[in-house]
Amino acid sequence: MIKNIIGRLTKRNTTAPAVARTDNTLFIPTRRRFLCTCGCGMFYVTAAGAGLLAAATRAEAAAGGIAIRVGHLPAGCVSHLLLAKVRGMFGKAGLNVVLTQFNSPADSMQALVSNNLELIHSPWTMTAAAYTAGTTDLRIIGGSGQAGIELVARNGSVKSVEEFIDAAGKGLRVGTLRLDTLELVGYGTMSQHGKSYDDYRMTFFPSMVGMGEAIANKALDVCTLAQPYAEHVVAEQGAVYLTDSNSVWGPEAADCVVSTKLHTIDRQRDVLKTYLKVLQESARAFSEDYEAVLNDLQPIYGVPRPILAVALKRQFPNPVISQAGIGGLRQGAKYLAELGYLKPDVIDTVLDLKYQPA
Repeated sequence: MIKNIIGRLTKRNTTAPAVARTDNTLFIPTRRRFLCTCGCGMFYVTAAGAGLLAAATRAEAAAGGIAIRVGHLPAGCVSHLLLAKVRGMFGKAGLNVVLTQFNSPADSMQALVSNNLELIHSPWTMTAAAYTAGTTDLRIIGGSGQAGIELVARNGSVKSVEEFIDAAGKGLRVGTLRLDTLELVGYGTMSQHGKSYDDYRMTFFPSMVGMGEAIANKALDVCTLAQPYAEHVVAEQGAVYLTDSNSVWGPEAADCVVSTKLHTIDRQRDVLKTYLKVLQESARAFSEDYEAVLNDLQPIYGVPRPILAVALKRQFPNPVISQAGIGGLRQGAKYLAELGYLKPDVIDTVLDLKYQPA
């Protein structure tokens, strides 16, 4: 079903340019290829981390918690979800949260649409695009992560947004992903300053990791990355942060959100409220004792602690989408409407935030 949705969407997007690959050939996204480009290629949860999460699930089941199946990506935007899991917060609230990790937002959306999950934590762009393409029983009911979607330049290239804009028309090589918040932070920065893809040498990648490698190999000048991979590239390659999602569709820029379907809302409304409340309580821990949070999460993410410490401050929990956050989503949707992916008013129809905690 999602293949058909994305296929219809790309047919509607007649203004999308051909994709310049790193081998300098041209590439028009087919349905399958376009679907693959929605994957972020982020960090995997480690084997040790998977063991910790599995143990928490067994404890929740033994306590008789109400089961709810949740899909997520291995990224910074679900740090509070993973923290709540390993600290037993869901079990104490009477829930048995069964997590499934996906490495592609499209795959998690497929599982949700196919009723194999009740909830997903995934980029809002995917939910909005699927809704636009006809899956109108989808709803965004809460936030997940904020900020942490970065525009990054390699060492020796441009050093600021001003230099990035001044380099328009001069062959600057820019990489991103299709239909993702990563694409949004790149295109949105261009659009804010009256520029477009025509002003840069664009390459559209199938994964975020490929862009980091291209920066390291000097095959790209600028790319879009999410945390914690962005901080890894900055720390290891001497790359430079140019701007982030807060500057493009902020000031309270949701990246990943919690999405579900209408039939889940109808049947499990109280469960959803409890779930979102636990996420809010877990998010508070980041400001109360950040070092303790890092102690619990570093074995799961498996990245060096100094990198994780920076990454989870740049992409921090955002369990409740505020009014300012709604405005940011509307602004982001305008940029994606310019690219032909969305209708500008889709955010007002797909959001259903009355189940969020105060």
